[in-house]
Amino acid sequence: MKLSSTLESLCKKKGITLAELARRSEVPKQTLHNWTIGRRSINPDQIKRVSQVLETSVHYLLFGEHDPFESPAEEILKEIFSGDVRVTLHRIERRRRGS
Repeated sequence: MKLSSTLESLCKKKGITLAELARRSEVPKQTLHNWTIGRRSINPDQIKRVSQVLETSVHYLLFGEHDPFESPAEEILKEIFSGDVRVTLHRIERRRRGS
């Protein structure tokens, strides 16, 4: 199941445990654990809250890849509002130059 490996990878990258993720997302730790072992169906509201805490899309969390229907403009807006404008400006400049 892709969710389990993606969830574990994102938690590790963020430096948080399942317990911390449960606290921040208000999703029971047992539910998260069951997701990682594939024993529980996924509640859309819960997966959305988890994706918000992990700062990723629901699509990425579920499938381990970026949403093919998400436009590059949406990615740029996410970067702008995430706080690191330098990355966004660099990306815009590269696209403008055609690199």
